[in-house]
Amino acid sequence: MVFSGLSDTNDNNARCVSNATLKAPGYNGTRRCKGQLSQSKQPSYTRPTASSSARTRASKSTSSLYSGVAATDPEHTAWLWETVTSPFDHTASSRGKRTGASSATTSVASASSDDSRQEPAAKFTDDDFAESVLEAHGIAIRENGVNQDLQKSFNILNLPSEPKERLDIYKKLFALDVWLEPDILRVRREYKSMQVYRSNEAEYAAYALCNIFRDEPLYPWLPQEEGDTCWLPVRMLQVVCKPQTKWHAPPLVNPLKKRYEWDISPDCAYYVSLQAFDPNLRPNIHRHTLVLQKRTFCPYLTIEFKKDEDSLAVARHQVAVASTIALYNRYRLKREALEMSGDEWSEQHRSQLRHYSITFTASSWILWCTMPKTFPNWTGCNMFDIFSGDCCILPSAQKLVSVINDIHYWGLEIHGKSCKADIYAKIRSDPDADLNDISILEDDSK
Repeated sequence: MVFSGLSDTNDNNARCVSNATLKAPGYNGTRRCKGQLSQSKQPSYTRPTASSSARTRASKSTSSLYSGVAATDPEHTAWLWETVTSPFDHTASSRGKRTGASSATTSVASASSDDSRQEPAAKFTDDDFAESVLEAHGIAIRENGVNQDLQKSFNILNLPSEPKERLDIYKKLFALDVWLEPDILRVRREYKSMQVYRSNEAEYAAYALCNIFRDEPLYPWLPQEEGDTCWLPVRMLQVVCKPQTKWHAPPLVNPLKKRYEWDISPDCAYYVSLQAFDPNLRPNIHRHTLVLQKRTFCPYLTIEFKKDEDSLAVARHQVAVASTIALYNRYRLKREALEMSGDEWSEQHRSQLRHYSITFTASSWILWCTMPKTFPNWTGCNMFDIFSGDCCILPSAQKLVSVINDIHYWGLEIHGKSCKADIYAKIRSDPDADLNDISILEDDSK
């Protein structure tokens, strides 16, 4: 099959380069036309077959299809490509610069984002919790290993030395269900049994909450009744208490090495009931100090349970944090009351500021007392171990029972009444305050 030669004409079948192309820069001006195509040689076969016939027909069809397409010029194609892409090279270069700047900006933003990203908060189980969190807030755990005179600590030296005689006095002052008179032999037997059977933390806690750390009955309607003012302890279990209005985290006194949220929920804590106030005053107490569940204020005792001695360090961290934030807010209430009333810090004021904690590890217990380091400025606090024992030992079980009774008495008679007196002092300091609900005859500690 032979293709016909194509002439140098400007029709659709032209195989020559166009006049416009000839005038393009860099072109040598020679009109390069292709001559006639050489004859296509068909393969010869001795005997035509069906396959060879099909290939022959396909070849003819393909040749007809591309017979009108002009041949390309490699040099000219290269020149066209360079001409077309040159503006884009400049744009791409500029865009590259912008991209680089954008990348730099993104890098800076990413770095800024990394800087602003908060590190994981410290945990009680961290090996460096005491160093990174407690020391930063001026909290020191002082383990003396010496049992202290608890009557002096509770400021009850004027009361009988015998626990049974003191308990009789407590019952006359406060008709409560929390007072303990258990069968001490049974208490020791139960703790020995849990030790033998290797009871878990929940079982130890359940027994203690049922038989040692008791609660008063709940009467939701009492706060609305006239004449229901009374002193009651309120037991709270695993209540989450984050920093908020009138419940502030203690300030830093050293650089903080780890972020900490002060998001705590003690296993057990005792607060003073809001029923200590006149019903008309109760809705306004939250303006002076934290009120939980519309019924409690000013905690005075915190308890943490752990299965064994291996977890004692964690328990210490937990009660240190819980007691510190409770003590710091008690300190703030006292400071505000003194500033607003114009009074000075006295030894009595200082002795009122403390918080008690108990760590239970299986049958062993440690009583802690947390107190401010300095007055009148807050510079942190010390948490002292002031007594320890083991409920598998009869005298230690007896001592724990008397300690719980003494703490409840201190929490209501000394701590609770001094908190109430400070709130009253703040109210009285306002010359326009309505004092109808505050009796000047109340025998509260000042």
